[in-house]
Amino acid sequence: MMRRWHALALTAAAMLLASAAAADSPVAEAGAADSAPLDGARCPSPGAPECPAYERYENHKYGFSVDVPTFFTRKPGDADGRGQPFEFGSRARLRAWAMFDNPPMTVRQLYGDWTRRDGITFKTLAANTWVVRGREGTRLYYTRSILADGLITTVEVSYDKDLAEAFEPILARTGASLMTLPGEGIRAARPAH
Repeated sequence: MMRRWHALALTAAAMLLASAAAADSPVAEAGAADSAPLDGARCPSPGAPECPAYERYENHKYGFSVDVPTFFTRKPGDADGRGQPFEFGSRARLRAWAMFDNPPMTVRQLYGDWTRRDGITFKTLAANTWVVRGREGTRLYYTRSILADGLITTVEVSYDKDLAEAFEPILARTGASLMTLPGEGIRAARPAH
């Protein structure tokens, strides 16, 4: 049976929560070694989806950061500096971005908007953070968003279904690592909510 894991941060400050769909499934922790597999064995091919290594992407203009697997290739960023896409060939895409909460909405209103998407298989909301997972056409997707300082910060991964098992610990690590950087860039000029 395919293992399912879901990662979610309760606050941007540092409370991280990972929840598994199956009680006997191990969950990768955000602080795990950068290229160690879940079972602790040596990686035959470090940096591959089965044994990922990570680099920290930081967006200093919009004040957020996230861990990105090194097998993803960085693509040209958004012209306004708010987002950065990464690709794993044609098999997976990761995008990290921030946008203004305009017009201002509550976390519950934003969560309601984000969960109107078709094909949702999992959704959860805690404090100022929400996670939404699902199917879209022939691909699966995972998003994690944080509302803070009048900005919505998001990481989204869309990937081929055959990558699902290998990507579960990657989604847990990447999702849990998304954090805002208060006082940096545009966030420095915005009042905290």
